[in-house]
Amino acid sequence: MARPKKYRTIEYFLKAAEFVPQNPTDTVEISMDEMEAMRLADLEGMHQIDIAKLMDISRPTVGRILDSAHKKIADALLNSKRIKIGEFGKCRVVKLMKCDNCGKVWRTPTDYKGGECPYCHTEHIHTLETKGSE
Repeated sequence: MARPKKYRTIEYFLKAAEFVPQNPTDTVEISMDEMEAMRLADLEGMHQIDIAKLMDISRPTVGRILDSAHKKIADALLNSKRIKIGEFGKCRVVKLMKCDNCGKVWRTPTDYKGGECPYCHTEHIHTLETKGSE
């Protein structure tokens, strides 16, 4: 019996939910964790071990997620398939906060309303813009 999936941490918000070629033959669905892993590995140039820490999953899981995502993207591009971005599922969306006093950065849930830095306890904090967010 397979182990239950762990929650994965996502910091990126997509501006589009699907990408469609002129005459799509079929649809390929990419999960949010696949999108996040590709963003971190392929666009940000991060190593799998660092991606694993950010997403709160193991390094081998990152490798499996990237393999799956790359195969799906290649299939969609080479066979003129629509790419649909899936639901959040077992993903935990976070935002980055930064302290203006000590300079520390930390992750919080997107609905976080806290008013102080967990490191130096000042109230001089702000949300960092996440790539792709509006």
